[in-house]
Amino acid sequence: MPVWSNVDEYEKLSKEQLIDLVKIYGRFALTLDGLWFLGVEHMEGIDKALAVDEGVWGEFGKGEAKILKRFLSIDRVSTPEGICSAYLLTSVFSNLGGQAEVRDGRCYLSVTDCHPQKARVRKGMGEFPCKAVGIAYFDGFLKELNPDIRYRCILCPPDEHTETLWCQWEAWIDEAV
Repeated sequence: MPVWSNVDEYEKLSKEQLIDLVKIYGRFALTLDGLWFLGVEHMEGIDKALAVDEGVWGEFGKGEAKILKRFLSIDRVSTPEGICSAYLLTSVFSNLGGQAEVRDGRCYLSVTDCHPQKARVRKGMGEFPCKAVGIAYFDGFLKELNPDIRYRCILCPPDEHTETLWCQWEAWIDEAV
C-alpha cells in the first residue's frame, strides 16, 4: 500500500488552486476565531470574551509576523512598502478584502470586505467592537516586524465606517527611535 505526504498532494495543485486553498485556510482561521469567541461570549459575557480576544490576537499578530519574516528571509521590515506587503500576506487580512497603499512615506492598511462583521449584522447581533482587538493585533504584528514601526487607527468598529471601508490603519517607521 503506497504512502504519500501532504507535500505530494500540494504539488499536484495548480498555482490558482494553491491560492484558493490559502484563502480557504484563512477563512477557516476566521471561522474558528468567531466560534470560540461566541462560545466565550455565551458563557462569560462580551466583556470577558473581549479581554481574552485581545490577548489572543496580540499573540497571534506577533506569531504571524515571526512566521512571515522567516518565510520572507528577512530580519525586519525596513520600508513602508515592506509593511504593506507583510500585511497583505497575512492569513486574516488577505481574506477581508485587505488593501494597502503608501502615501507620503506612510502605509495605509485597509479592510474593505469584513464578512465576519457582515455575518454578525445579518444575524441581528450588531457589529463587533473590534478596535481594541485590532490594536492588540497590530501591537504584536508591527512591533515584531520592526520595533521602530509606529501606527494609529484611523477607523475601526465601533467607529462609523462605510460598507467598503470597515477599518483602516496608518503605519510608518519612526526614524528618530
